[in-house]
Amino acid sequence: MNPYYDEDGITIYHGDAAEVWPTLPKVDLIFTDPPYPKEFDHVWDVLADVSGALKEGGSLFTQLGHYQMPRVMDALSGAGLTYRWLCIVPNQNQPIMHGWNIKVCFKPVLWYTKNGPNRMPRLLIDEWSFRRSTFAQSQGAHKWGQPILEEPIIAITEPDEIVLDPFMGSGTTLRAAKDLGRKAIGIEIEERHCEVAVKRLAQGVLDFDK
Repeated sequence: MNPYYDEDGITIYHGDAAEVWPTLPKVDLIFTDPPYPKEFDHVWDVLADVSGALKEGGSLFTQLGHYQMPRVMDALSGAGLTYRWLCIVPNQNQPIMHGWNIKVCFKPVLWYTKNGPNRMPRLLIDEWSFRRSTFAQSQGAHKWGQPILEEPIIAITEPDEIVLDPFMGSGTTLRAAKDLGRKAIGIEIEERHCEVAVKRLAQGVLDFDK
C-alpha cells in the first residue's frame, strides 16, 4: 500500500487499520486513542489485531472511557498481551456523567506489553498532566482531539524507534513523536483527518517545557 504521506521518518496511511497493519514493519510502541461512541465498538477488536505489529517486549498504550475498560481489557488480553499498568490523564473540565452520577476527574490509559523482556529505557510517570494550550490545539484539529501526551513516547522508546497510531485522527501522536525525534506511522480511515495531520506535521517543533 502506498503511503498518503512519507517524510522525515513520519508515514501516514489513508485506510482501514485492519487492512494496513499487516503490511507494516514491527514497531516499538503503539499509542492510540480510538473513538469512544458505541458505533465504533469494533475498533477494540481491530486494536487487538494491530498489536501483532509490536516487537517482542513492545508496549501498547490506549486511552479509553472508564465504562469501556472491561471490554478493552478482554480484547487486549485475548490477543495475548499482558496487562502492565493503569495510567491517568487529569481531566481539567471534570464533566459529570449523569447516567452514572459520577464527576469524571481523569481519563484512564491502559498499558499492555507483548512477550519478551519489557523495554523500559526511562522511568514512566503514571499521572500525565498537560497544558491547557496543548489541549486547545488538539481540540481544534479534531472533534475528539486529545492533548499531546509525550510521556509514554519518552519513557518507552529511544530516538529513531517507531511509534504506531492505528487510529491517528488529526495526528497528535505523530506530532509528538516527530518533536521527540522518533519515527512514527499513522493510519486514518478519514482522508480529511489525514489532511489535517499533514498540516500539523509541517508546523514548527512544539515546546514540551522539559
